[in-house]
Amino acid sequence: MIRLVYRSKKESQTDTELNDQEKAIATNAYRLLDDWKTPLGMKKDGSFSEEDFSSWLELTKSLCNESGHFEVALTHIGGVLVYSPPDLDGLWINEVVADALYSKDADKMRRGFTLKLLNSRGGHWVDPTGQPVRDLAVKYRLQAEDVENAGYQRFAASIRGLSDSYYRDAERIIAEHQQVDMEL
Repeated sequence: MIRLVYRSKKESQTDTELNDQEKAIATNAYRLLDDWKTPLGMKKDGSFSEEDFSSWLELTKSLCNESGHFEVALTHIGGVLVYSPPDLDGLWINEVVADALYSKDADKMRRGFTLKLLNSRGGHWVDPTGQPVRDLAVKYRLQAEDVENAGYQRFAASIRGLSDSYYRDAERIIAEHQQVDMEL
C-alpha cells in the first residue's frame, strides 16, 4: 500500500501525471492506510502475538528501506500502534510494542503514534475553561510516566510532548476566552 501512495526516496522526483485509474488506486490505498486500526500480531480472538508483530516489523522495515519508503512506512506503522493492546503485566501498551517505539530508529514511528493520538480526538467543542484539554494533558502525562518507569524514555518523551502541547492549548483557550470576556 505504501508503494501505491508514496514515491520512493530512491526515485528521481519527476512530474509524471497519474492517470485516473492510478489516482483512484492511490486514493483507496491511502484511505486504507489512514483507516488501519489492527496492528499486525492481533489475533481474531483478541490476543496479541508478540512474535508475529516483531517478525512483521523487522520484515517491513527491511523491505521499506530497500524500496525507499522507510520513513513514511514507519509513520503509518506508528499510527496503527495506537491501537495496540495493553501488556498482560499491566502497562497501558504491550511492552514489545513499547520497545519498538523506544528504539533509536523509531523517531518517525513515535511521530506517527503521537500524530494519530492527536488526530483521534476529531471534531470537538471548545470549552472556555480548557478542562477537557487539561484532562487529555493529564492522561498523556500519566501514560508518559508509565512508559518511562518501564524503561522506554524516548517513547515517554514523545508522549510527554503531546501532553505538553495539550497543556499549552488549554492555556491558550483560557487566555483567548478571558480576552473575549474582557472585550465584552
